[in-house]
Amino acid sequence: QDRDWDRDRDSLATSHVFAVSHRVQPMTLSPEVERDWVQRASSGDVAAMEILYNEHKGVAFAVGLSVCGNAADADEVVQETFLRAFRSLSGWRNESKFSTWIYSIGLRTALNWRARFVKRPPPPVRPEAETPASDLERQEAVAGLMAAIDQLPLQQKLTLTLKHLRKLSLE
Repeated sequence: QDRDWDRDRDSLATSHVFAVSHRVQPMTLSPEVERDWVQRASSGDVAAMEILYNEHKGVAFAVGLSVCGNAADADEVVQETFLRAFRSLSGWRNESKFSTWIYSIGLRTALNWRARFVKRPPPPVRPEAETPASDLERQEAVAGLMAAIDQLPLQQKLTLTLKHLRKLSLE
């Protein structure tokens, strides 16, 4: 039976569940309902896995985007995060929110992904003698802000990105 569960869980990674966009609004499950879905998912219920995925994929994507710096790698981080989470659901002890557990898996996954696959381009060089138009100035200001955010320590970068850019709670 464990082999069936492993096969079903692994096939889930290539199913439509993981192809659904990460930008769908979460359902915001109550803690009691979420615990029930986690228990059902740990028993192999694919529908429960889909609900948990849809509920928490935004947090995993935000972490992946903050750490890796691009949407394509962030999507890969989301998939890997949920594969790891679903493989180790029995390890969730219900001592903290499920979203906190997903966040920690996502953060470790994103850091590993960045170390293995993300090639960072050198920072852009700003010409000093140019007098750009207002659109170009705005683009440079945004690029400068993003570069400054990128230079922050990881925890500050994640907090800033999740709280202010992704409008997520710090709880």
